[in-house]
Amino acid sequence: MTGQSRRYGPPLARLSYWLRSRCFDILDKDGDIAVTHCGKLGDFIACLPVASWLHKTRGKRIHFVLARSFQPFTQIRSLLVLQPMTHDVTLTDFPVIDWEKGGRPYKHDPRRYGIAVREFYNLGFRRSPRRFVPEYVAEEYGLSYDPDFELKLGDYPRTNEILVSDAHMLAEVPLATPIDFAADILTNARRMAGARESHVAQSGMFHVLDWAAVTPTRVYVYPHSKNLHLFTRRLHEFDIQHIARDVRSR
Repeated sequence: MTGQSRRYGPPLARLSYWLRSRCFDILDKDGDIAVTHCGKLGDFIACLPVASWLHKTRGKRIHFVLARSFQPFTQIRSLLVLQPMTHDVTLTDFPVIDWEKGGRPYKHDPRRYGIAVREFYNLGFRRSPRRFVPEYVAEEYGLSYDPDFELKLGDYPRTNEILVSDAHMLAEVPLATPIDFAADILTNARRMAGARESHVAQSGMFHVLDWAAVTPTRVYVYPHSKNLHLFTRRLHEFDIQHIARDVRSR
């Protein structure tokens, strides 16, 4: 087991994880670590550096256990299995009711849904974050995050497309084409990464591209989403346009 960056959270949480991890490394040396999440997509992507830290520091692979009721999770398997840390991806019927808070309740025992693991962590938002999201998520369990994490997209072709990540953005980029929302997330991410122009709102696709080290042509921030600085350490690299138009129904 190797250390990687300082751990977050109160001393009791860090001590609890230290004891817990050593216990599982003795009792379940070759086992996987389950990481659960209920959504939304951007919130989950921001948790992947925490999962990567668990993988790198423990030498164990990650079994992602996700809420089936969150539709983008039905399209995420191909992206996750491309990551070296991933052992498996399973969708379960976690009862989730509050999507505006990022999917609540987010704490569920995956073993109750047939997942044969000993060690698991429920990653999610216990309240609205006020610090860099990977740090905020990690501190609940005394964990850390992988500062070198980069989401792998594999190979993709360069195209002459002009794409938007959300259909409502056509008002800002009328000559663009929306991505195919019926396609899986990896397909759309590769398509946007290879496009001549890729215009994204602060939605799940922005976070996928950001953690894949792909800089979009332009990032559009609408009134309902003004916490971009909590999700990225590359804010200075983006061409950001603030839009006053409200695109979310009340």
